[in-house]
Amino acid sequence: MKLVSEFRDPQLAAHLIKAMYRTSRRAVRLMELCGTHTVAISKNGLRPMIPSHISLPPGPVRKVCVTSQRAVD
Repeated sequence: MKLVSEFRDPQLAAHLIKAMYRTSRRAVRLMELCGTHTVAISKNGLRPMIPSHISLPPGPVRKVCVTSQRAVD
């Protein structure tokens, strides 16, 4: 299993963002299936990096997905 730090590589993220701009030509919608996706995208500053023609509409919301970890605990 990979460590979380391996998934937080700024160089890899920059490479992937550049690839999105280079290869994406048409409007795309990628549904955020869970509130944790929304939080992760916002928390890690990804939303402004995504090309404007790629939208991230919210999906079906379940209470556990939008409840803070503190409240769940």
